[in-house]
Amino acid sequence: MKATILIPMLLAAALSPAAFAQDFQRIELKPAAAGVQGKPLPYTIEVPKDWQARQVAGYPGLWIGPADAKPPEDARLIWVRGSQVPLAEPEKVVANVKANDEKEASWSAPRVEVREVGGVRGVLIQTLSGEGDKARGSLTLKVPLANVSLDFIGSAPKAEFPKMLPIYERILLSVRPVDPAGKKP
Repeated sequence: MKATILIPMLLAAALSPAAFAQDFQRIELKPAAAGVQGKPLPYTIEVPKDWQARQVAGYPGLWIGPADAKPPEDARLIWVRGSQVPLAEPEKVVANVKANDEKEASWSAPRVEVREVGGVRGVLIQTLSGEGDKARGSLTLKVPLANVSLDFIGSAPKAEFPKMLPIYERILLSVRPVDPAGKKP
């Protein structure tokens, strides 16, 4: 069988059943850092039922994934972190990423777009960076948080990234703002 036929068949087999057949749950994001103990972030996210959000010593932000997943390399993790990039005008963020992509040879952003999630306008960015065994692909959803933003990031080694991309999209595009009236999204 030709490689051009075999590779898509292998990818389809790897993507189909397990990643999407699992049950999902919507969770709140509650950091336990000093000063914000117990105060949830203003977003929720849908993840597989056996996943959990946790903080890990030595790494900022929250890590969402299976209990046995070890940050930062495990491709099964979604990293949630604060960003200093303001998102008042998402189109300007998209233009800025594209302009930087043109100038910088160490990484590329083949996909940069304004994306609405739950009525909130954010930015979805796919990047490729590094070389050789250090090469990685990432999918990031930036959403507004006060005057800055919050990043939800899925990242995997370059060879594994195409297999993980559909599940990253499923999870990241499930992000919803918390309803101020307390209703579940």
